[in-house]
Amino acid sequence: MADQPRKPPPSREQQTRLIVAGVLALLVLVFAIQNTTEVRVSFLFFHWDARVIYVIILSAGLGALAGWLFQRHRRRDRREERG
Repeated sequence: MADQPRKPPPSREQQTRLIVAGVLALLVLVFAIQNTTEVRVSFLFFHWDARVIYVIILSAGLGALAGWLFQRHRRRDRREERG
């Protein structure tokens, strides 16, 4: 175990991003929990009834996934430009 290199501690910017992401996630969760009524959801040719809490959580999750994939793609492009 002593042979493994240590990870450097997160930078101030990384810590700030984690805190902001945590606060935003908490706000989305509180917002979703407070909205439990049922609504009609339409997407393309599909229609279904769902509770707003699930629509909010699904939308936030898909948005986070899209942001993560976009950021990952940008990092890969930057590495290819450098190397």
